[in-house]
Amino acid sequence: DSKDVILQPLSLLVWFSGTVPCHLTHSNIPIEISVSLKDEYKSFMVPVIEIASQQPHPSNNSATFSQSCSVTDNDMSFPFLPLPLTFDHTDSDHWAELLDNIQSWLVKSVDPSMPEWAWGREVFWYAFIATNPDFPGRKWSFWDSSISLEGQFIEEWV
Repeated sequence: DSKDVILQPLSLLVWFSGTVPCHLTHSNIPIEISVSLKDEYKSFMVPVIEIASQQPHPSNNSATFSQSCSVTDNDMSFPFLPLPLTFDHTDSDHWAELLDNIQSWLVKSVDPSMPEWAWGREVFWYAFIATNPDFPGRKWSFWDSSISLEGQFIEEWV
């Protein structure tokens, strides 16, 4: 008698030691984090990355970025994250709703010159392909033309 198991969440804390010279800083420094599963698990589950508070790590004694360089930190919110507990990665309707939410956020709320926009565009294309897995062949939903067909994921896909 075999039973399915549910993996428990794995919390990961990332912080950065050292300092960045003020002349190299921007209000947001782009960071890339990726998580992947071995192929034999991909049909059963999908990793979910949640964005948490951007508070400095307690053991970091140096001045925070915004204090040392007098750059304002626009606490960017991602209204589509975290995904609801009811999100079913196997349900195309759930992906379509997420896709619409990401597209709306990109088009209405984010300045395209900000790093968050490039990140959001990448996330948009993940959701787009989950909703339209046959893209660019066959039939697919239209997207706002202000969202360019650019980014590592979509460029490799097409």
